[in-house]
Amino acid sequence: MMNVLIFLLAIHPFYDANFSALPIRSVSVFSNPAGLGLRPGSELLFTYHPDVIMPAITASHLGFGLMKIDSITTYEIGAGYKLPGALSIGYAYQWGDASSHVLGLIGRMNRYISIGYRTTVGSTMHMSGGIGLRPHEKYLTLSADVEYEGIDSILNFYYGAVVQPVSGVKLNFHTAHIDTDFYWNTGLELSFGKIKVAGAYSSRDEKFSAGIILSSESYATFLPPRKKLSRLQLKDTYAEMEQRRFLGIPFGTRQGFTKLLSDLQSLIKRDDIEVILIEMETRAPSAAQSEELRSVLTALRDSGKDIVFYGENYHGTITYELACAADEIIMSPSGSVFIPGLAIRRFYVKGTFEKLGLETDVIHIGKYKSAIETLTRIDMSDADREQNERVLDDIYYPAVANIARSRGKTTQEVEELINEAAYFNSDDACTLGLVDTLLYDFELADYLSEKYGPLEMVDITKGIKHNIIDETWNTQKPKIALVIAEGMIVGGTGEQSLLQTHLIGGDTFARVFEELRKDRSIKAVILRINSGGGDALATEKITRAVQRCTEEKPVIVSMGRTAGSGGYYIACPADKIYANKSTLTGSIGVFDIRLVTAGLYDKLGITWDYVKKGTHSDAFWGLRHMTDDELERERKEVRWWYNRFIKMVAQSRRMSLADVDSLGQGRIYSGTHAQELGLIDETGSFLDALSAAKELAQIDGAVEIVVYPQNMGFSLFGTTSRQSSIAYLMPDVEIQ
Repeated sequence: MMNVLIFLLAIHPFYDANFSALPIRSVSVFSNPAGLGLRPGSELLFTYHPDVIMPAITASHLGFGLMKIDSITTYEIGAGYKLPGALSIGYAYQWGDASSHVLGLIGRMNRYISIGYRTTVGSTMHMSGGIGLRPHEKYLTLSADVEYEGIDSILNFYYGAVVQPVSGVKLNFHTAHIDTDFYWNTGLELSFGKIKVAGAYSSRDEKFSAGIILSSESYATFLPPRKKLSRLQLKDTYAEMEQRRFLGIPFGTRQGFTKLLSDLQSLIKRDDIEVILIEMETRAPSAAQSEELRSVLTALRDSGKDIVFYGENYHGTITYELACAADEIIMSPSGSVFIPGLAIRRFYVKGTFEKLGLETDVIHIGKYKSAIETLTRIDMSDADREQNERVLDDIYYPAVANIARSRGKTTQEVEELINEAAYFNSDDACTLGLVDTLLYDFELADYLSEKYGPLEMVDITKGIKHNIIDETWNTQKPKIALVIAEGMIVGGTGEQSLLQTHLIGGDTFARVFEELRKDRSIKAVILRINSGGGDALATEKITRAVQRCTEEKPVIVSMGRTAGSGGYYIACPADKIYANKSTLTGSIGVFDIRLVTAGLYDKLGITWDYVKKGTHSDAFWGLRHMTDDELERERKEVRWWYNRFIKMVAQSRRMSLADVDSLGQGRIYSGTHAQELGLIDETGSFLDALSAAKELAQIDGAVEIVVYPQNMGFSLFGTTSRQSSIAYLMPDVEIQ
């Protein structure tokens, strides 16, 4: 078996197969099975030499090969696995004229050094080990191996170098000292993307060998990339965290909207992507998410990409504003543009409660704390109307300015269009310059082909996945944790059910931050918040865990659509807080609400009777209103919670208690206003928060984003969540 392998290593046309520290994928078969764990994938390899035929195939981490030398046939089946960190291990079984077990190890210590080791265990111990050096990354590789067998210590030495002057072209030369003989090989490898070919000449037998690799993924190639058009079908809503489900039961989590932002940003460096087509299915996402999308689309335009929007209609001011991020807006000839402006509406159920016989005992601090007004009023209070009007101002006027800038109009002209007409059929929209082109969807491909030339259209998700096989020796990328806090904050674990999918469990998120605090592989944490708050005790628990985490590593907050009340509270300890200009935040306030159900029972004919010991033993049954003494006690309790809230904000934002109190009172702010007041640090997207996290963690280059919580609990008929009467909660404000 040893002589067979020595002969193989002397004539293999692909350079990496000749050294124990270098092989990946299909060239690992018969070379070093540990390479099957590096960049796993599907490949077919065929090499030919006048005396040797050797096909091999890989699928993911598995490999199978056959080697025929004259009348000797050897088979190998093996597998490789990349361990956390720098090491990859592999095992293979060989059989034919003799059988043996093969163990392999490859350690990519950093981008410059790789070590390898391979040993067979059978009738003899045949071992080889070596090192690879890349002083100039992938453009120059130096390699050396030593090979020996058993106790006889028969030593063979191999040395070599490969130069890659341009991507996809490799020139190599290597020597072999076998026993007392000296041989040299030289060869050339060319990559055509999913096809690699190689040829080599060996002085050992003065013969040529050749090889070909057919891969399911592309290698870096010297050929100019085929130009592509990347297509995104834009949805109207995106969850911050997506859950993998089977038959309704969650079995894992994955990054949601922020993954879309990262994918779009990655297209900036893709030379093969020339045009990005955004197809608007219905409406745009929320104002905050649309703002983040608009930001990354602007960066793509600045990088030289053309952005094209297509929609049958553009209904909604936010929808149309997002479309204005494009170089060209295309609409159906039977479509329309509707830009009515923006509005905030709320519903009130006090009248419904009166009909049902339901009443409330409410104690709150903050004249703007309007979350309870849904239950206690039939219309907006003056304070609520005031804060909602300021929020609309902060979102409406920038939207008007963005539309005007994009369509070559003044802000006054855009406001006249909004206020005097609002609705525009396709002819009017074209005449007024609101859209550029009218086409039906089935005409779109031909139009784009005529305008940009032949382009391969790929879905954005497939385009992102279609990455070039990374042949660098990168060790494991630095990790940044992305903790996604979406939904209402509740006590307990916040387990999911078939009906309730987004909850922020105090126990769960406190545990997550404690784990991240101790995990040295996590270099920084991004807390992405889309929450209007909730249970006060659970909020406090999460906040303290975040605070402890900041003592060990940077924590950056990225606010999504909403991060108010408890959602703002948990952000306070962070090293830096980012919010979109359209984010709704603030709502520094607290309330206590008790539902009195006695009137409902009366209407239903239900009566209660009881005995009690203790004046207040029936206070929380809902069968009566609280007494004056109980109300006074609750007021003190609510005041105590409110003081904790403003104290946390004051310490975190370096303000006085009086200043925080003046900004508090439950008032809601846009991200723009919050930055002016010092409640956040910067207005910016998730991508800005990611850049800040890398900077604070002193990370250069790419990172691995790990999403938390990774495994949410599940309860079929409900949750183990619990909610107290004390709440840091803001109203759900919908901007349309």
